[in-house]
Amino acid sequence: MELQIDRQGRIAVVTVAGRLSSAVADAFDESLQRALDDGAAEVLVDMSHLTFIASTGLRALILAAKRLNPEGGRVHLFGMDEPVRDVFQVSGLMRVFPVYATRAEAEAALG
Repeated sequence: MELQIDRQGRIAVVTVAGRLSSAVADAFDESLQRALDDGAAEVLVDMSHLTFIASTGLRALILAAKRLNPEGGRVHLFGMDEPVRDVFQVSGLMRVFPVYATRAEAEAALG
């Protein structure tokens, strides 16, 4: 897994690539939580180069979303390829997270 987090004001843009397996999910979770600790109010997750996501990766996204929810923030996902989209559909998480085709669409939804 490759991970990069860029801050744009109160928005954290998280780019994750490769396989988000159980072996690296803790590092992913810690990075998300650190971005929230640093004041991110919204999180955009670029999944355009993600080839696999394990349930522990889903858990990290859910925990970040739960943490942002009381403050009115959300975790927004974009750029999912079919295998990753299938995981979100089967798990029912397509209804939990706002999902966009592109980064531009995700940013436009933030206003």
